[in-house]
Amino acid sequence: MHPRISVSGLCFPELSAVDALAAVAGLGAANASLTGAKVRESGAEAVAAASRRHGVKIVTTTGALGLDLSSGQASGPSLRRAREDIDLAAAVGATVMYGLVGPRTSARWDASADAYVNAVGELVGYAADRGLTLAIEPTSWLYADLTFIHSFHDAILVAPRAGLGICLDAFHVWTEARLREDISEHAGLIAHVQLSDMVPGSRALPCRAVPGEGGVPLAAIVRWLLDAGYAGVFDCELNGPAIDATGHRAAAAQTASWLDTLLTELGA
Repeated sequence: MHPRISVSGLCFPELSAVDALAAVAGLGAANASLTGAKVRESGAEAVAAASRRHGVKIVTTTGALGLDLSSGQASGPSLRRAREDIDLAAAVGATVMYGLVGPRTSARWDASADAYVNAVGELVGYAADRGLTLAIEPTSWLYADLTFIHSFHDAILVAPRAGLGICLDAFHVWTEARLREDISEHAGLIAHVQLSDMVPGSRALPCRAVPGEGGVPLAAIVRWLLDAGYAGVFDCELNGPAIDATGHRAAAAQTASWLDTLLTELGA
């Protein structure tokens, strides 16, 4: 399978991190992303051992980047949790840890951005010392209780100021008017890419679909990323009722095969 394919542990919600790595290996993929929570449950040592045993590199984990800024500066507990997640990511060999930034701290979006940039700087350095890039993920405004960054364009206004990367999930950003231009101009900020489709008419989250079964122009987005010089992996991230109906392993296998064909055709 193409070496730039990654499969997310989120594709296998019923499996532990250790078992998810076995499932990814069974698909023939060489890379995986895992949630920090699943790594913590299994233990970093066991997860790292499974990674070596199955020959699957853990490229990315999730982590707690949503800092508590209610007092005007990052609270000690939220910083400690973030550092713990960074240590966990480094312990399993990940090179990127991504997360959500937390809700607005002000009615003004720019004030929220300023507060976050000022608070997250020490974590960026802490992660860099451990060989990690921290990345923020834009998500739907339905997650406003967890983040104030809801578009790739929003993330561009924050990430470079703080020394952060960006996790680009096509599911959340594909409708943006300037997506192609922003990818072309800011590809250097993109630390991780996630792919899934969405069936037109879906009205509730999660509503991800296997690529090719929905309306997201994924092939074009992948081509824009490659043309812009993005050199990282493309991570298959699937969940929701449509995926449950297909079957988690079958959906992951179908997606990985689709992506393998596409990357080969595009000469990646």
